[in-house]
Amino acid sequence: MSLFVYIIMLIAGIVILARGHGKGHPIQYDFDGLPNLLGACSVAAASHANLPNIIPLIQNKTYLGQGILALFIFITLLYIVISLLVIFTFENSAIQSIVVLNFADCSVIPIMVFIYLLGLYTTFKVSAVFPLNAVTLTENLFVIFSHVPYARNSVVHKVVFPLLTLIPPIAVAFATNNIEMIVGITGSYTMMVIQYIITPVLVHFSRKDVDEKFGKDIQIKHASPFQHKFWIIITLIYAVLALTAVTILYIMNKH
Repeated sequence: MSLFVYIIMLIAGIVILARGHGKGHPIQYDFDGLPNLLGACSVAAASHANLPNIIPLIQNKTYLGQGILALFIFITLLYIVISLLVIFTFENSAIQSIVVLNFADCSVIPIMVFIYLLGLYTTFKVSAVFPLNAVTLTENLFVIFSHVPYARNSVVHKVVFPLLTLIPPIAVAFATNNIEMIVGITGSYTMMVIQYIITPVLVHFSRKDVDEKFGKDIQIKHASPFQHKFWIIITLIYAVLALTAVTILYIMNKH
């Protein structure tokens, strides 16, 4: 469904620009939007969370690295093309936080079925993903606090943990409808910490544990090409610099 929606937006944007009806006049740069850009990039990069569900289904993993690289290149090019189409098709002030809603306009796409599909796409996607994320977060909380005696109580497991998962997003939904701010903050901080701090630390300790159990001379046929500790260090440095820069920019923007 996602690919179908992207195809609709691509065709609509190309048709509008080909007819000379594009209204976009993008500026060369705007540093005020850098925090939200970093946040959006972090959220977009979180798509790799789907890879663990795809990789086990691939029986021949000889060219797995090349396949994942090709996938990320394709996704990056798709984002770039969509972004360029949007900024040249619509006026800067008219571009909505959820870009797909710009295309859900009768003057852009006159076919009613496509209009409803684009308008409800985000709702369908979030509605499908949210229960899965909620269940995953609930189980993660259970695992984290499993050593606490009361955590194994059925009421705590079935009521308290699910509520701890559901209350924060519901509170945010009632507090604001500024999607740009939500994506910027969650991407710039939460996703940045998860992807560029927690993950490298887990990789470091998992490799250390493997070395202790199997020895350092073990050969892994499809091992990652980023085995050196340099990549972990550079990732942590990038995370610290990015978080610092984003925080400074947010403070400067408020003043």
